Amino acid sequence: MRIAAVDVGSNSIHMVVVEADPMGGQRVLAREKAMVRLAQGEAKSGEIGPEAFRAGLEALTQMAKTIRDFGCETLLACGTAALRDAKNAQAFVMEAEQLGIPIQVISGEEEARLIHKAVSHAIPFPPEPVTLVDIGGGSTELTWVKGGWVAATISLPWGLQRLADAAQTADPPTASDLRRLRRMIRRILKKARKDLPSELPEPSLILGTSGTLEELAKGATGGLALTIEPLRDFTLKLWRADAQQRAERLGVDPKRAEVLHVGALWALSLMEWLGAPPLRHLPVGLREGMIWEALKHGGAAIPPLAERRRASIEQLATRLDPDPGHSRQVARLADELFISLQPYFELGDTERQWLAFAARLHDIGFSISEKGHHKHGEYLIRNATLPGFWPEEVELLAQVVRFHRGKPPHHAKHEAFRALAPWHRQVVRKLAAILRGADALDRRRRQAVQHLAIKVDDECLHLILDAAGDVDSETEAFLDKGALLGTLLDRRIEVTVV
Repeated sequence: MRIAAVDVGSNSIHMVVVEADPMGGQRVLAREKAMVRLAQGEAKSGEIGPEAFRAGLEALTQMAKTIRDFGCETLLACGTAALRDAKNAQAFVMEAEQLGIPIQVISGEEEARLIHKAVSHAIPFPPEPVTLVDIGGGSTELTWVKGGWVAATISLPWGLQRLADAAQTADPPTASDLRRLRRMIRRILKKARKDLPSELPEPSLILGTSGTLEELAKGATGGLALTIEPLRDFTLKLWRADAQQRAERLGVDPKRAEVLHVGALWALSLMEWLGAPPLRHLPVGLREGMIWEALKHGGAAIPPLAERRRASIEQLATRLDPDPGHSRQVARLADELFISLQPYFELGDTERQWLAFAARLHDIGFSISEKGHHKHGEYLIRNATLPGFWPEEVELLAQVVRFHRGKPPHHAKHEAFRALAPWHRQVVRKLAAILRGADALDRRRRQAVQHLAIKVDDECLHLILDAAGDVDSETEAFLDKGALLGTLLDRRIEVTVV
């Protein structure tokens, strides 16, 4: 069986083609990489720039030819931060599909899960706690592992290119640039700590899986394990040089020389934040995780066919939902909220589908009783037959429905929520927060809210409603039920009706 995996990252596009035997052994047939910088300038313009757009499609054209030449039975292509956030991402995805590479945009949590899968097949985890770190162009994924078990995970919407765009350092950078970036990174990590469990295992080792960390290890220690002092010294050298000097005198890859000083400070800050353990680079990443995920399901590209999944949900909803008009309105508003919040929540195509399915089913518990209908809905979904869904997806949908009202999910207070994998807990929090807000906006079941828009600044989430008639009750409900959104974004909420 021949499987191709394409990782459409914010900096680079990677492809690997492997031949897998029935026992799970793999032989690499081809590897290709193109540094196209899809995320360059995106922080300012909100879009993939024209040059990067063309370069990305040219790289995918070449990779599609390679995949055809090898006669691959399975093709998986995943897009990460740049395609989660860019306003013209859908146009890029559509053109890629015409080339023969259908891209599934994945969430930061799914990215962390697949990277963990790749690492777990590459090396045995030590019994001591370790943290996996992957610094991409648009996001950074961290996963804490203790005794082989995942304790926590987080996806930060800040990667090498996005930080470099936000920092806008001079060439060579100045002391003022350095101070400004340090302040920015401190704010990012302070907020990140709020999204993690109060007690985390302090890692004895960091396992790094990105090109940025490989380049830093090569420059600071000649490719050996990276420790804090050599990295601090190398970071200082990078900040004292301009881009040309980094490439010529320090041996940095010319394609990374422009921004590696920013990546070095980010990596150094993360190591200090994690307690300054040594860092070992591993030559695996998202694409290897994708290969293992396909092999886990017999070589199938996943998720299963969308039509089959929608039919399963609709069949259950038709049988049990007492007010389909309300559920469809909530699903529509939830989708508008999802799209507006996607850059802040780092979610992907699969999470968007899960949210739509949960919204359609969120009130089926009424078929048992109005009181506690969210808990009844959880029970009905968990015990339903839903063809096309993996068991872990069914449990995730049940949990999103469970927390569409009532107390928000908490790992210490809710046993079923605590049993979820850490990356799925993060997803449930985000999707439940969106669903709670959408449900509040149809509180009186009159479908009065026509459309909505979201604006987010440093202090506030502004919800702007286009509504027909009085929606005071819906606004009040959103301020109450939408509180979880404000908590996750660390912002207060304001609502305006037009």
